[in-house]
Amino acid sequence: MSYSSEQTKERILECAKNEFMTKGFTKTNMREIAKVAKVTTGAMYNHFKNKEELFEALVEKAANELYILFKNEHKKNEVIEDFLSESTEMVYEKSTFTILDFIYAHLDQMKLLFCHSTGTKYEKFKDSLIEIEEQSTLVILKSYNISFEKSNRFFVHVIASSGVNNMIEAVSHDLSKEQAILYMEKLQAFHYAGWKKILEQ
Repeated sequence: MSYSSEQTKERILECAKNEFMTKGFTKTNMREIAKVAKVTTGAMYNHFKNKEELFEALVEKAANELYILFKNEHKKNEVIEDFLSESTEMVYEKSTFTILDFIYAHLDQMKLLFCHSTGTKYEKFKDSLIEIEEQSTLVILKSYNISFEKSNRFFVHVIASSGVNNMIEAVSHDLSKEQAILYMEKLQAFHYAGWKKILEQ
């Protein structure tokens, strides 16, 4: 690919990102992206066969990396022996902020992924993170010999969902990283106190 062709591709991606951010995936069309990028529709299709491919080019790498990071951080947490200790609370905080650091280092991709992906294969990406959080929570609870019937499994699912959604809220409401850190610190303290109450019973 020539240098000028690579430049054209990067311009298309930047314009597509802005269109997706403004209109969402379903209301964005290739013709409008081509117009904003000042390229012919033919040139557009030389680089990307459809808008699904364009969207994927923008988010795929960051999405895959976030999934792996999320999974690895939760695997670390599953082997903690004493969930109720203060040192464990610090480990969980470090894990949360490692993920938050990644999100804010890839903020545009995260906004596309979490706020503008309806109609793409990524619209249920959040659910894959919730599943990781839920299974990790169940592993920890099992170590405390806590078994869950169907109704309590739903409770775990809701808590896991809120854990993921808490981070997405920071992105969707355009919090600065500093604001997100303060917000997550309060939520961490809130959730951790609740879990301690449950596990101490």
